[in-house]
Amino acid sequence: MDAPTTKPRLVPSTRFSLSLAMFFGCLVTYMMRTNMSFAVVCMVSENKTDTGVEKVSRCGKEMTPADSNSSVIGEFDWDKKTTGMVLSSFFYGYIGSQIIGGHLASRYGGKRVVFITILGSSLLTLANPVAARTSEYALAILRAAIGFLQGATFPAMHTMWSVWGPPLELSVLTGVTYAGAQIGNVIVLPLSGFLCQYGFDGGWPSIFYILGVFGVIWCAVWWYISSDKPATHPRISKEEKQYIITSVEASMGKDTGKVPSTPWIKILTSPAVWACWAGHFAGDWGAYTMLVSLPSFLKDVLGLNLSSLGAVASIPYMAYFCAINAGGILADTIRSKGILSTLNTRRAAMLVALVGQGLFLVLSGYCGCGQDILVIIFITCGMAVSGFQYAGFVVNYLEIAPPFSGTVMGTGNTISALAGIISPAVTSYLTPNGTQEEWQVVMWLTAGILTAGALIFSIFASGEVQPWAKLSPEEGHEMAPLREGEKIELATA
Repeated sequence: MDAPTTKPRLVPSTRFSLSLAMFFGCLVTYMMRTNMSFAVVCMVSENKTDTGVEKVSRCGKEMTPADSNSSVIGEFDWDKKTTGMVLSSFFYGYIGSQIIGGHLASRYGGKRVVFITILGSSLLTLANPVAARTSEYALAILRAAIGFLQGATFPAMHTMWSVWGPPLELSVLTGVTYAGAQIGNVIVLPLSGFLCQYGFDGGWPSIFYILGVFGVIWCAVWWYISSDKPATHPRISKEEKQYIITSVEASMGKDTGKVPSTPWIKILTSPAVWACWAGHFAGDWGAYTMLVSLPSFLKDVLGLNLSSLGAVASIPYMAYFCAINAGGILADTIRSKGILSTLNTRRAAMLVALVGQGLFLVLSGYCGCGQDILVIIFITCGMAVSGFQYAGFVVNYLEIAPPFSGTVMGTGNTISALAGIISPAVTSYLTPNGTQEEWQVVMWLTAGILTAGALIFSIFASGEVQPWAKLSPEEGHEMAPLREGEKIELATA
């Protein structure tokens, strides 16, 4: 297929419409993932404020286990152990399907895998209230099932971008896609709080009903708007189809329609793959510290409750969203203008994202009483700069192994999901008394992990398709790398 003489514009285009559809898919997926964290506050009776509750003074502020102004009375008499079981059950399912999701998407198409996983998650979300009122164990099993389904969603999306994303637009397209997750976090907090108090069927069940219906509606739109490949999309223009296919073929070889067998030995022994996995694990460790541990730090040391700060609580997520998209645009601009090579662009993104996040975390650990605004600024800056990692290891999966990107990313997601289990446990162990000195150890440890991940990525990463991931025009087997001149000519035509 000949390369088009002009590059079809990105906005509007079919590929950008696909990224917007995935944006809302990530949004509803994350809302269904994190809704339990907020719903459980008004589900469990232990969260009800009692006038006899002991108050703890932090920075001259009296802290209670719950908001004394809350009029929500929990329906379930669960202890903290039971509540923890329900909240953690999602991740036990989540780590079980990452690799499967990438493999299924490569073999049967990402469109179907994304559709089935989000539709299944939506239907199970609708069943959350019934399960909760049946048994806490029934709810935990259902949440694990949702986690199992969602574990396959993101590797499947990554697989789709391996055939839909022109190399010089990957940072933007994947940035728009995965930024939806952060907007989901922004929306679910105030929405859950409102529905807990004013929703139907007792308040908290309406959270699951509304999100479940939203997910089902999204699936209908997704089935209409998406296609596994540009070549099979019924409404894409001829020029855009030719541009995407030619650009992708330039980096990975021609698509013969055959699904190559996964070269597991070469994947597991590839330094470039392990570089992505190291950056992925470190990035997720930092993310879980920001999302899970920092609210406890604010409460223990400064007497602040992030959930009570209203609109301020959403500022870090909005900053994260903006940084993801700005980082994607900046990275693609730097590459297209030849300011930095692909590899150095990814290195710079990871160093800024992870080392910068670690720096702001350490700084927040040294904030004291009366520095509430400063600590919010540090949290916002830390979460914002961490968004640049989407222009680093996230898109690098697509660059080093396009045909197997879903499988490789799924494996990395499995490894990094362990951070969601280990990080809170380590934090709890290191902060038995909740003192500022204990929390400073947590911040320095997290900064160390983030820096190590950035350095390992920078040393071992690659900006080229690995030889074992290139496809031959005829047989779908390995082929020698294209000459640099050929690659640039086709990719930028």
